[in-house]
Amino acid sequence: MAAAGGNGSEKSTGKPFHMRRWLSVQQAVDHLSALSEDPLTSDDLARLAEDHTLDLYWYRPGQQLAYIDRPGKPKTELSEPLRLCPEQSSDWRAIVGILRQRPALPAEENDTPTLQDGNGNRLRITFDFSRRPEPFSGLWYPNYAELVVKRQDLERLENHLFSSDDEPALAPHLLLDVIWQLEQIAMENGDSNEAGAESPHDLDWLTHQLSDRTKLDPNLLGKVLNAAERQHALQH
Repeated sequence: MAAAGGNGSEKSTGKPFHMRRWLSVQQAVDHLSALSEDPLTSDDLARLAEDHTLDLYWYRPGQQLAYIDRPGKPKTELSEPLRLCPEQSSDWRAIVGILRQRPALPAEENDTPTLQDGNGNRLRITFDFSRRPEPFSGLWYPNYAELVVKRQDLERLENHLFSSDDEPALAPHLLLDVIWQLEQIAMENGDSNEAGAESPHDLDWLTHQLSDRTKLDPNLLGKVLNAAERQHALQH
């Protein structure tokens, strides 16, 4: 399948991965499988699409399109991938099913999925009357080979896909408690290392110590440390 490039249908065959703008679903699966310890399938992409964390695009060069919100505007042709809108749940379930190798076979033209161009216009595929496919023809919907994804979208999802399920994120209140414990350790060490200081070490001292070491904004650090203090007070 030809993949579209920056301003039209640019073939990606032979291009290094980092130079491609669009990938077919199979190219995306192959790329992710190469990075994974376990082989992936398009079902993994289907799960991302179900969660609305992956945009899918339709690319069928030369397919006629009609504007939904601008009926007087002349028809156009599909010359580069257009985003499939996930707002209609029934349409989106059908698209996700295609990723799982289950073709979608709508009965009529108005059942076809909605597309969106870069200007926000909504479009739908159309055919000349003499060339209209039969009801339940696969031509009313994209097939597996006509679904593409943006390479940059896929790259953003790599960390999400390969993050370890064995390392769940620390709950915010537990994280603040850990920060509070570190505060106490830091201030106790500061007191012991600078015995005889005129005033005890406090959050202001710790904030500036951390800011000097990390080069982070002291105002931001102060907010985090104060939040940890409030969380500890609530717990005790």
